[in-house]
Amino acid sequence: MALATTIYKGRQAPIDEQRLMQNVFKIPTKSTRPDLKPSQAARTVVPARKSHRKSRTGCKTCKQRRIKCDENKDGGCLKCQSHGIECDYNSYRFPHHGKTILPKHEPINPPSTLLQSSKVGAIVNREGTRLLSPLNVVLVSPVQRMIELPNQMTPILQTLHHFDTVTYLSMGSELAQQVIRLCLRRTAMEKAYLLHAVNGVSAAHLCHLLPAAQYPKPHRQSKLAAAYHWREALRLFREELNGGGMKENVDTLISTVMLICVHQYMLNDSTPDPAQSFVYTSSDKREGCLQWLAIHQGFHVIWNELGDLVWQSIWCPVLKDADFKYIAPPFPDFHRKDKVYTLFLEFCDISEQSTARDNPYYIPLEYLLFFRQLEPCINNFTKLVTFVGHMGDRFQKLLLKRERRALLILAHWLAMMSELQQWWISGRSRAECCAIVTFLLHDRDERVKQLLAYPARTVGIVLL
Repeated sequence: MALATTIYKGRQAPIDEQRLMQNVFKIPTKSTRPDLKPSQAARTVVPARKSHRKSRTGCKTCKQRRIKCDENKDGGCLKCQSHGIECDYNSYRFPHHGKTILPKHEPINPPSTLLQSSKVGAIVNREGTRLLSPLNVVLVSPVQRMIELPNQMTPILQTLHHFDTVTYLSMGSELAQQVIRLCLRRTAMEKAYLLHAVNGVSAAHLCHLLPAAQYPKPHRQSKLAAAYHWREALRLFREELNGGGMKENVDTLISTVMLICVHQYMLNDSTPDPAQSFVYTSSDKREGCLQWLAIHQGFHVIWNELGDLVWQSIWCPVLKDADFKYIAPPFPDFHRKDKVYTLFLEFCDISEQSTARDNPYYIPLEYLLFFRQLEPCINNFTKLVTFVGHMGDRFQKLLLKRERRALLILAHWLAMMSELQQWWISGRSRAECCAIVTFLLHDRDERVKQLLAYPARTVGIVLL
């Protein structure tokens, strides 16, 4: 990486290959000085490398990053925790023997150059129908001078390297991590908008890892890089959608939409204020504050446009993993001896005659109550995140009205997502969950208090 950075900045210097390998492996060589006697040359031997014990039981993440794992058993190794990555040390000690088959990848093309700057606009299709909701990209004032002073932001080679070695490990399930890395190496080099989106996520991750209080300069550089790359990604992606030819770029389109969803879930503030949640916002601004929950609409439109081609993309294994209908029990089950389950059915007026057509809570509750049977772990992430794609417009309107039952269903899902410890979604999930709990905290309905128990416990709020 150091060599790549040197080349990128234009300070190329000749490297003596033999001396470089000697420095790595400590190989003593004969002296080239004519005045040095053989007996003296024999004494100028570099000391042998100190013996050390290799770690063969560390986590898979540290092995991939080629660093020593501290093998911390309580919550995973400290290196993974410091990078906001869920450590697989304990699960890696007792591995399962499953195999995942991904599509073959093509030869890697060299990265394309950065394109010139342009303003961000809403993403719409040719007929004017909304494809993706307008994205809330906060562009700080120094961004306008970034093209003139590119050295003020984190270099593209650094953000690419960070994504390829660290960031991809925090992008959903292990299966999704494999696909997202394949996406970088295979498709990100084909389209500039996807390359910018990859760099935008990576730069945002660097902002998360380098707080402004402790690392003011690197944090500012990464923040500038994130704003610049997302501006270019959204501008070029809009041009791609308006230009047609969607069916020729299935992999890049789906990959970009996935990264845009990641971007929408992110919070600009590392310590978010629950008072800024949509539940405490005035009715005229509430829809804008809930925009992050509606970003899935863009994916549905692209899915409908692509049709069966979606199942031929590199994301096919992940999309199949997200489907749980074939393993879900019948809904509703009135014989379940689960207090929360039966309480939700009663509170949301779900009966044996209820259908999705006459009850707006039916489908969201069906998904939520199935998710309660799953462990909130990284390999269930793909299933859990599908909740936002099945809420429906009627349910979202109830959220905007701050209807109690809709808020309780959302709070339970947010509590599950906050337990996953994914840096880009856990912060928002925790903040919004905390806001809903405090909003409903003084409700006099005993059922509300009972259903608030799990979300409150997850965010550390004590119910009296």
